[in-house]
Amino acid sequence: MNLSAAEIAAQQPCTDGRVLRGAKTRTAIVEALLDLFKQGIFAPTTKQIAEQAQTSVRSIFQHFEDMETLYADLVAVQTTRVTPLVESLCSEGSLDERVAALAAQRSDLFEQVTPARHALAGRPNNSTAITERLLDLAEVLREQLLVQFSQELDATDVHTSAERLEMLDLLWSFESWDRLRNQQELSVLKAVASLTAATHLLLP
Repeated sequence: MNLSAAEIAAQQPCTDGRVLRGAKTRTAIVEALLDLFKQGIFAPTTKQIAEQAQTSVRSIFQHFEDMETLYADLVAVQTTRVTPLVESLCSEGSLDERVAALAAQRSDLFEQVTPARHALAGRPNNSTAITERLLDLAEVLREQLLVQFSQELDATDVHTSAERLEMLDLLWSFESWDRLRNQQELSVLKAVASLTAATHLLLP
């Protein structure tokens, strides 16, 4: 049976309402997972996620085919949130100014992603979305170092420049930050001071 334009229009608000409610629930589930990570619950059950999202376990599987799909959405949300931080880096000024700008950017970025990184540490081998996102981010952050310290790296021969880039990439990686903050238990300020001092020793 063909519906008239009026009949279609009459049904549209109901359809749009269901779509909006579905999107809201899906977002709530992803936010619940992130909140649980912040609470230190790195391997939450579907029941815990449902309770945090104030929904049902059944609803989780209505909106997500499996946990991989849920984690893919989480990666997308995290990417949207951290992209402004990644893109905020200023690459102008003296060496001191550029190191300070890098320290501000990386400390803000790494502090924000730490709970999720800890929670997802055991999942990359099982999650294509997580693996790809971590590799993409690592590549972007490495490229930023090339731009940030191009003056200093260009002032040396190719071999030395390559070695210094590798060291810079290690120094300003999430893994280094995580070790300083959570294994050596340094404050943000002390972690920044350590990385800054090491960078000045490395660069001419």
